[in-house]
Amino acid sequence: MRTPTLMNPGGFSTDQYTPSKPPLNPSQIWRPQVPTQPETEFEQMVADSVGRPLPLFGQSLFVQAPSTFSPVDWMQVPSDYIIGPGDELQIRIWGQVQANLRVFVDRSGQIYVPQVGQISVAGIHYGDLEPHLKSEISKIFKNFNVTANIGRLRSIQVLVVGNARYPGTYTISSLSTLVNAIFASGGPTPQGSLRHIQVRRDGATITDFDFYDLLIKGDKSKDVRLLPGDIIYIPHVGPVVAIAGSVNSPAIYEMKDHSTLGDLIEIAGDLSPVADTNKITIDRFAEHTARKTLEFPFDEQSRTEPIKDGDIVRVFSIVPRFEDTVTLRGNVANPGRYPWKPGMRVRDLLPDAQALLTRRYWRNRAAIVNGSATEYPLRAPSPQNGPTNPNQTQTNGTTSNGAPANGGAPNGSTTPGVPQSTQNNNSPNVPPEGISGSANAADSLFAQSALNPSAAQTPNASSSTTPNQQSLQMSSTTPYPNVVRDIAEDVRRYAPEINWDYAIIQRVNPVDLSSKLIWMSPRKAIIEKDEASNLELQPGDIVTIFSQRDISVPQSDRSQYVIVEGEVMRPGVYKLENDETLRSVLQRAGGLSPNAYVYGSQLTRESARADQQKSLNELAQTMEVQIRQSAMSAAASSNPGDLPQLMAAQEAIISQLRNTRASGRVALPVKPKDNNVTDFPDIAMEDNDRLSIPHVPSTVSVIGDVYNPGSFIFEPHNSAGAYLEIAGKGKPQSDLHHAFVLRANGVVVAANNVNGLFEGSKFNRLRLYPGDQIVVPYKLPTGAFVRGLQNWTQISSQLALTAAALAILQ
Repeated sequence: MRTPTLMNPGGFSTDQYTPSKPPLNPSQIWRPQVPTQPETEFEQMVADSVGRPLPLFGQSLFVQAPSTFSPVDWMQVPSDYIIGPGDELQIRIWGQVQANLRVFVDRSGQIYVPQVGQISVAGIHYGDLEPHLKSEISKIFKNFNVTANIGRLRSIQVLVVGNARYPGTYTISSLSTLVNAIFASGGPTPQGSLRHIQVRRDGATITDFDFYDLLIKGDKSKDVRLLPGDIIYIPHVGPVVAIAGSVNSPAIYEMKDHSTLGDLIEIAGDLSPVADTNKITIDRFAEHTARKTLEFPFDEQSRTEPIKDGDIVRVFSIVPRFEDTVTLRGNVANPGRYPWKPGMRVRDLLPDAQALLTRRYWRNRAAIVNGSATEYPLRAPSPQNGPTNPNQTQTNGTTSNGAPANGGAPNGSTTPGVPQSTQNNNSPNVPPEGISGSANAADSLFAQSALNPSAAQTPNASSSTTPNQQSLQMSSTTPYPNVVRDIAEDVRRYAPEINWDYAIIQRVNPVDLSSKLIWMSPRKAIIEKDEASNLELQPGDIVTIFSQRDISVPQSDRSQYVIVEGEVMRPGVYKLENDETLRSVLQRAGGLSPNAYVYGSQLTRESARADQQKSLNELAQTMEVQIRQSAMSAAASSNPGDLPQLMAAQEAIISQLRNTRASGRVALPVKPKDNNVTDFPDIAMEDNDRLSIPHVPSTVSVIGDVYNPGSFIFEPHNSAGAYLEIAGKGKPQSDLHHAFVLRANGVVVAANNVNGLFEGSKFNRLRLYPGDQIVVPYKLPTGAFVRGLQNWTQISSQLALTAAALAILQ
């Protein structure tokens, strides 16, 4: 016998209902960051009283569109759900009879099952639906099983009235509860209550919902499922109280009648860890005519203090005061606060000299070497395509100006996780901070310029150095002659510089709060164990230990270093003794080598560099004023169309002059035939002095506005005029009257001083020595010739060249 099959009515699909896609969670929804703005008079008063706007508690939940909180088809239908008209049922039957039905409950509360007839399901709980259907179908068929699910849920209409943000009639899911409807309506207005939201059904109030229970305690027990025709009423807000200060959730709260201060602090998340329980104030309205302030500690008695409508409660934080502590700071290993004990003295804080070695000192020492010194370096991968502009990296791992692509390391080796300033000084491939350790001189000079922009020279300025200077620069940039660019600074970094003779104890008198500084000697207290210097400490004392850099100490007490390099027997870094002179340092360096060229010695000094740079800056300012005045005069007497080109060229001249950096060279009064240590002046050396003694050069240079600038082999019988002839002498626009010779010892001999003001040829007969340099400047044209001149770039470059040469003079 064939098993009967029950079919849906014609034209109705038997496909299972597919629920819609669930909406995003609240955390997935973008919300604009809107600052809190007062919306009521009380909110504005609170903002004026506490100094910032406070939010209405709970209102931030209703800022976003409310559809996120509406129930969706993905939710499980609870067993107590009541079937009603509009619900879709999915019924499956198998056994002696088979069926796969999708039916809707009609307005009469019934569904139609083929060969069975109408079955009433309205008012049936979802948990009782399957037994009810089996009972009705078993009247016709036997030996079968049945399952029933709810597909599409019906919609219901509810009315939201009162102080809702968007009151009106809402069509929502039949699974909706009061909370869902509150979110769907946008929540209460600032004038609406969150603590007495009512659901009215058939003229009776079936629930009075406190939204604070849900927000603060997570209690949803008074939430009810809505039915068609329910009315949701949001009454006017009850008593409002603001609480600010050291509580976990400062805000404006709606309070119930007969609430106390303890109730308010409880819903505000309790006191914060820094709250001062000895001081709480309440600003309160007095008979709605004025305001008064109450103050009391937060204790069991004040917890029961009644809270009134409009109160503003402020919880003060504790004063950040430390009791029975002393503070240690400055050049010490472990700065911080320490507990004070009766009879406590300085040596209890600083038991030995090791306590004065800072952590930075030990970090610098630890960074001298690391594991990369024993590793084979890996080159950085080269890009496949060449650069399209000069600033891009070329395929050989360097930039277009010859600098290493990794900022100074020729092989691109760095240690992961270690700052480049602490890379291994002993690794030949990983220069540490300040290293110019490239085998290429151009790379090394670029690295120095990158690390110290103030020392950068323009291309034209660098061409003004003498062969002596060039040889010294080349020798200083050959493969790793020095580990760091500033050796003296590196030595100082790894040497403790503690001010052993001065430290202070700052003490405040607790009676009149006057402050005084008590001097102490760390040397006597810590090293020499002098009990008189081991001062007794009091609560609140601040002990400060200084380094030699914090406060300038006498020169005899400073750690001073000089660098002697070049043609000496023991080039290196030397720590200066008291009042040590140049000759004494040279003798400690073992004296001069046989190839030393005393006449070309260079002494650079930081104090001289600062003075020279100041003069250069003043020269640039003066020249800028003069050029602008000349430009205005030229504009008044020439074609105005030439003024932009003229101004651009003059700005380029000023820019190059401003970029010129002084070298700090001090000219030494030595003679060409001097070859002994005693020939040096017996001048006192200063900290950071650098003495470079080159080998004997074999060339004389001619630079500037000549036809063939360059270096020429030194011939003893050749004079300045002979070298000018070899270089093609001056061009038509050269200024031979202001030519000058830069001697190897730094002295300048100017042509106008040798020849006189108007004529003479003594300058051409001037005798030169190895390493000397002749500079021929460019004559700056004026008048009508300026308007016809097109190549202002040439003027700029020649002026910059002259300025760079002047920068090394002193």
